[in-house]
Amino acid sequence: MTYPGEQLPFERSHNFVAPVMIIAMQVAYWYRLRCVPLPPQRSSPVLSHLFLFLGRLAFIFGGSLFGVVFFRHLPEINQGADLWLMFRRGLQLVASLFALFCVTLELERLGRVLGGSQ
Repeated sequence: MTYPGEQLPFERSHNFVAPVMIIAMQVAYWYRLRCVPLPPQRSSPVLSHLFLFLGRLAFIFGGSLFGVVFFRHLPEINQGADLWLMFRRGLQLVASLFALFCVTLELERLGRVLGGSQ
Protein backbone atom coordinates (compact mmCIF):
# COMPACT_ATOMS: atom_id res chain seq x y z
CA MET A 1 0.00 0.00 0.00
CA THR A 2 2.93 2.28 0.68
CA TYR A 3 4.58 1.71 -2.71
CA PRO A 4 1.89 1.44 -5.40
CA GLY A 5 3.16 0.21 -8.74
CA GLU A 6 6.08 -1.73 -7.27
CA GLN A 7 6.04 -5.48 -7.67
CA LEU A 8 5.51 -7.41 -4.45
CA PRO A 9 8.15 -10.05 -3.73
CA PHE A 10 7.40 -13.70 -4.37
CA GLU A 11 6.72 -15.80 -1.26
CA ARG A 12 5.92 -19.50 -1.48
CA SER A 13 3.39 -19.35 1.38
CA HIS A 14 1.19 -16.94 -0.59
CA ASN A 15 1.16 -19.20 -3.61
CA PHE A 16 -0.41 -22.31 -2.04
CA VAL A 17 -3.73 -21.37 -0.46
CA ALA A 18 -5.40 -19.42 -3.28
CA PRO A 19 -5.03 -22.07 -6.03
CA VAL A 20 -6.35 -24.76 -3.66
CA MET A 21 -9.39 -22.60 -2.85
CA ILE A 22 -10.02 -21.85 -6.53
CA ILE A 23 -9.85 -25.55 -7.42
CA ALA A 24 -12.18 -26.47 -4.52
CA MET A 25 -14.70 -23.84 -5.63
CA GLN A 26 -14.61 -25.09 -9.22
CA VAL A 27 -14.91 -28.77 -8.25
CA ALA A 28 -17.90 -28.04 -5.99
CA TYR A 29 -19.60 -25.87 -8.61
CA TRP A 30 -19.20 -28.28 -11.54
CA TYR A 31 -20.12 -31.31 -9.41
CA ARG A 32 -23.33 -29.62 -8.28
CA LEU A 33 -24.12 -28.48 -11.81
CA ARG A 34 -23.65 -31.92 -13.39
CA CYS A 35 -24.71 -34.33 -10.63
CA VAL A 36 -27.07 -32.61 -8.17
CA PRO A 37 -30.24 -31.10 -9.65
CA LEU A 38 -32.04 -28.40 -7.72
CA PRO A 39 -35.48 -29.75 -6.80
CA PRO A 40 -38.46 -27.44 -7.20
CA GLN A 41 -39.18 -25.70 -3.92
CA ARG A 42 -42.12 -23.93 -2.41
CA SER A 43 -42.12 -20.30 -3.36
CA SER A 44 -40.25 -18.20 -0.82
CA PRO A 45 -39.96 -14.59 -2.01
CA VAL A 46 -37.83 -13.47 0.93
CA LEU A 47 -35.24 -16.24 0.48
CA SER A 48 -35.35 -15.78 -3.28
CA HIS A 49 -34.57 -12.08 -2.96
CA LEU A 50 -31.85 -12.79 -0.40
CA PHE A 51 -30.02 -15.23 -2.72
CA LEU A 52 -30.44 -12.94 -5.73
CA PHE A 53 -29.05 -10.07 -3.66
CA LEU A 54 -26.06 -12.17 -2.54
CA GLY A 55 -25.41 -13.10 -6.16
CA ARG A 56 -25.35 -9.47 -7.24
CA LEU A 57 -23.23 -8.55 -4.25
CA ALA A 58 -20.67 -11.20 -5.21
CA PHE A 59 -20.59 -9.77 -8.73
CA ILE A 60 -19.97 -6.26 -7.38
CA PHE A 61 -17.21 -7.61 -5.14
CA GLY A 62 -15.52 -9.29 -8.12
CA GLY A 63 -15.61 -6.09 -10.16
CA SER A 64 -14.19 -4.13 -7.26
CA LEU A 65 -11.44 -6.68 -6.72
CA PHE A 66 -10.42 -6.45 -10.36
CA GLY A 67 -10.43 -2.65 -10.21
CA VAL A 68 -8.28 -2.53 -7.09
CA VAL A 69 -5.75 -5.00 -8.44
CA PHE A 70 -5.59 -3.53 -11.92
CA PHE A 71 -5.54 0.18 -11.14
CA ARG A 72 -3.82 0.21 -7.76
CA HIS A 73 -1.44 -2.73 -7.59
CA LEU A 74 -0.48 -3.37 -11.21
CA PRO A 75 3.30 -3.09 -11.23
CA GLU A 76 5.10 -0.86 -13.63
CA ILE A 77 6.63 -2.84 -16.44
CA ASN A 78 10.28 -1.93 -16.30
CA GLN A 79 13.58 -3.78 -16.47
CA GLY A 80 13.31 -4.92 -12.85
CA ALA A 81 9.81 -6.42 -13.14
CA ASP A 82 9.43 -10.19 -13.18
CA LEU A 83 7.09 -10.72 -16.15
CA TRP A 84 6.61 -14.43 -15.40
CA LEU A 85 5.46 -13.62 -11.86
CA MET A 86 3.10 -10.94 -13.22
CA PHE A 87 1.66 -13.47 -15.68
CA ARG A 88 1.10 -16.11 -12.97
CA ARG A 89 -0.53 -13.61 -10.64
CA GLY A 90 -2.71 -12.30 -13.46
CA LEU A 91 -3.77 -15.83 -14.35
CA GLN A 92 -4.61 -16.48 -10.70
CA LEU A 93 -6.70 -13.30 -10.61
CA VAL A 94 -8.64 -14.35 -13.72
CA ALA A 95 -9.20 -17.84 -12.25
CA SER A 96 -10.43 -16.28 -8.99
CA LEU A 97 -12.83 -14.01 -10.84
CA PHE A 98 -14.16 -16.96 -12.86
CA ALA A 99 -14.71 -18.97 -9.68
CA LEU A 100 -16.54 -15.99 -8.18
CA PHE A 101 -18.62 -15.74 -11.36
CA CYS A 102 -19.62 -19.41 -10.98
CA VAL A 103 -20.65 -18.80 -7.37
CA THR A 104 -22.70 -15.81 -8.53
CA LEU A 105 -24.48 -17.96 -11.13
CA GLU A 106 -25.23 -20.59 -8.51
CA LEU A 107 -26.68 -18.04 -6.08
CA GLU A 108 -28.87 -16.59 -8.82
CA ARG A 109 -29.99 -20.07 -9.91
CA LEU A 110 -30.94 -20.89 -6.32
CA GLY A 111 -32.75 -17.55 -6.00
CA ARG A 112 -34.78 -18.27 -9.15
CA VAL A 113 -35.70 -21.77 -7.92
CA LEU A 114 -36.84 -20.38 -4.58
CA GLY A 115 -38.77 -17.63 -6.38
CA GLY A 116 -41.12 -20.21 -7.84
CA SER A 117 -43.42 -18.69 -10.47
CA GLN A 118 -42.31 -15.08 -9.93
